[in-house]
Amino acid sequence: MIFELLTDIRTIFASIGLMLATASFISGLQLVRSKSRIELKIHRVNGYVSITLYTVLFIWYFVENPVTAYAFTMWLCGILLILTKLWIVKRRKKAFRYVSWMGATLVLIWLYLVFIHIPV
Repeated sequence: MIFELLTDIRTIFASIGLMLATASFISGLQLVRSKSRIELKIHRVNGYVSITLYTVLFIWYFVENPVTAYAFTMWLCGILLILTKLWIVKRRKKAFRYVSWMGATLVLIWLYLVFIHIPV
């Protein structure tokens, strides 16, 4: 059981996504006060990698499971939340007030993804 958990690639991807989302959330809050270009680049790389992992898990889920309206809607809501966060940040008008709670929501989404990908 433990060996399956540690070697299941979906669980590993979801765990990495959770770590990246958490790191991105923390670095995003630090960017409010800091103007460091290196922190900004790290924050962007975290975001790009986590979006890529989310997309891979999205496709993988529907390759292995039947497509249901509920599952598709939930995965779509997750990606729409990510895209909404990016859209708000790109506008830069009082973005930090709204994006911090959206970043926390993304961490919760990744936590759920880890949970559903634990092999049973």
